Amino acid sequence: MTPGAPTVVASDLDRTLIYSAAALALGMPDARAPRLTCVEVYQARPQSFVTETAGHLIAELAARTDAFFVPTTTRTREQYLRVNLPGPAPRYAICANGGHLLVDGRTDEDWHAAVLGRLAADCAPLAEIRDHLRRTADPAWLLRERDAEGLFAYLVVDRALLPDTWAKELADWAGPRGWTVSLQGRKLYAVPRPLTKSAAVAEIVRRTGAGSVLAAGDSLLDTDLLLAADHGWRPGHGELAAEGWGAPHVTALEGEGVGCGEEILRAFLARLPG
Repeated sequence: MTPGAPTVVASDLDRTLIYSAAALALGMPDARAPRLTCVEVYQARPQSFVTETAGHLIAELAARTDAFFVPTTTRTREQYLRVNLPGPAPRYAICANGGHLLVDGRTDEDWHAAVLGRLAADCAPLAEIRDHLRRTADPAWLLRERDAEGLFAYLVVDRALLPDTWAKELADWAGPRGWTVSLQGRKLYAVPRPLTKSAAVAEIVRRTGAGSVLAAGDSLLDTDLLLAADHGWRPGHGELAAEGWGAPHVTALEGEGVGCGEEILRAFLARLPG
């Protein structure tokens, strides 16, 4: 940590800070459930939530002058921009798993062009991956197949019908082609290995002169972000928790569901100086 330098606080969103109704996992009687704040509306319906307390903590973090709060998500830009977090709008945000670096809500085109160049050089093309997904996915459990801004693909699946071995078989096929597979809730992602959140965070560190990075995330696609941070946190739920993943500087929290978002935010604020 560099004395006097700002801190970058890079956090995944879904199932880390914000939660769909299906992912809230309140685990308590209704009468004791925390008050919730809606932070996303989709097709005129409430979509994602934080606890009321977490909303206040996000606003406090976003207002800090000694830190840059950076939402860091696999969501596309359109999906991210419908999230309305409490507090001042973040100066920087990372979308599409690092494919887009937003500055005041707008894509940095130079960064995006550099990402496209790395993908073209280092991994199989998206068209090949999507073709394989279409040929091997079973309509019995496949709900939708999507192209995420021409950068990666994901499937929306019926988890109850998805065979336990299918994601691993896909990962074994995709790995030699330079792609990573991650299963998060109902979504199964196929993402180029060079497309990382940590690379975009490193660019923000360069631009801001930050002296340290704090990070949080729950999925396989967050491992590079957590490993690159000075300190990180992962919830007691999600892909990483299920695999028992850890690192010496990453705190494995026991909390699960929306309440864990509060834990992560308190941990961020406690680590900031002053």
